[in-house]
Amino acid sequence: MTASAVKDALVATDAVPRRLSSTLTPLREDHMVDKDRIAGSAKQAKGAIKKAVGKATGDSKLENEGAADEVAGKVQNTVGGAKDAMRKALNKI
Repeated sequence: MTASAVKDALVATDAVPRRLSSTLTPLREDHMVDKDRIAGSAKQAKGAIKKAVGKATGDSKLENEGAADEVAGKVQNTVGGAKDAMRKALNKI
């Protein structure tokens, strides 16, 4: 199903009011975000929470695991950003 078909279906079922339907725009290929960026951001958030809980409870092992997860998330997010940049550059060719 295409993005415009989804938009039409939402408007037809009144899931989206007609006055808002003009604001729905389909995602273009150049707006796609790499899955590594999403997963990396999630891992960073998980790490920050683990780190904070470890610090609050005095659990140094949990705090260190959280710090490691944060770093791993940052690396994964950076890899995703590089993939996005490469994809954007290739689309311009």
